[in-house]
Amino acid sequence: MGRPKKSMPDYRYHVSGQGVVELSGKTFYLGTYDSPESRAKYFALLQIYNGNGLSIPDDLSIVHQQDVPVSVRCVTAEFREHVKIKYARSPSHNGRLTNLCKLLEDEYGDEPAAEFGPRKLAALRDTFVASGNNRNYANSQTRSICQIFKYGVARELIEVSVLQRLETLEPLRQGQTTAKETKPRQPISLEVVRATARYLSPTIKAMVMVQLATGMRPSEVFAMRPRDIDQRGDEWIYRPDSHKTAHHGVTKAVPIVGDARLVVARFLDRPSDQYLFSPIESAAWHREQRSLARKTHKSCGNRVGSNLKKDPKRKPGEMFTKDSYRRAVVNAAKKAEVEHWTPYQLRYTAAAAIREALGIEAAQAILGHTKAAMTEHYAKSTEAKAIEAAKVGPTLGAGFLDG
Repeated sequence: MGRPKKSMPDYRYHVSGQGVVELSGKTFYLGTYDSPESRAKYFALLQIYNGNGLSIPDDLSIVHQQDVPVSVRCVTAEFREHVKIKYARSPSHNGRLTNLCKLLEDEYGDEPAAEFGPRKLAALRDTFVASGNNRNYANSQTRSICQIFKYGVARELIEVSVLQRLETLEPLRQGQTTAKETKPRQPISLEVVRATARYLSPTIKAMVMVQLATGMRPSEVFAMRPRDIDQRGDEWIYRPDSHKTAHHGVTKAVPIVGDARLVVARFLDRPSDQYLFSPIESAAWHREQRSLARKTHKSCGNRVGSNLKKDPKRKPGEMFTKDSYRRAVVNAAKKAEVEHWTPYQLRYTAAAAIREALGIEAAQAILGHTKAAMTEHYAKSTEAKAIEAAKVGPTLGAGFLDG
């Protein structure tokens, strides 16, 4: 039996001074060893090789890649490697940018990157709009494509003039495009949340309760672990390792008081580095409810649990994602026959209640709308305001979790 093929054959030095890689028995010469261009061409070839079942297509016969201009695929291949590291802890960002790279490769992959201009960028944006996406989404995706080419400039794969041309494309403006407009997020009423809760697992209910009481983002709620919660003072403080504004140097401190503290206390009986809210536990609860609702006696019909789907992709992970959390809430709202709502609206509900009770500064404090350059003294002042705000946040009542 021959050796199994490697998904990432080695990038090697050749006596000619070039970087080379051997794929499907062919040696590809990539240009000056360890130069940005040769590395990018290496990653671009690997993309083709892996996408073709660990084989190089027959029509790819140019082995002297040093004579081929840097293509769009070279830029995207290099960027893919970059986001693997940068967004290693953010699968949603990684996935979105990787999908954009694939779109660029499918449409313009083999074209010289230097020839990718505003017209081609506008054509991709038109594709987003034609697919039914809203104006903000189309603009966001267009900016992200520019981000990919900006990285290509930083890696010295393309000239800065390529990026400058792309940035001349003006964003779509409200009232000046056929693209749909997004509806602004609105707070959700507590009555709707309570009605929805009838169809939520205790785990999701707890997340809803904590998010409503603290105004946290969904991602901050499902990332909670015992080790992140400081229980030394009179008030518990949640200090997440990572959050949306961490790259600006902002330290996040979320007071856990009232309802939130009662809920969190129930989930601290686990290893310090394990997530409080487990998708596995939530899925187990739903299976138990289906079993209890079963009309056929256990001695008849299928044995309990025998018809579970074995698809590994459907297996619950260790941590919720914004999509799995949102789907659980949206599906429960449908069953409750109430208006459509998403977890992010709980943040707006908390902000509205706190702002009405204590003013905008208290709302900003608990939502974490702080500046990276704040002094240590100001940070402590903000934390105190956040504690004060948390104490007047909206509540669903002590019996919500058990209801």
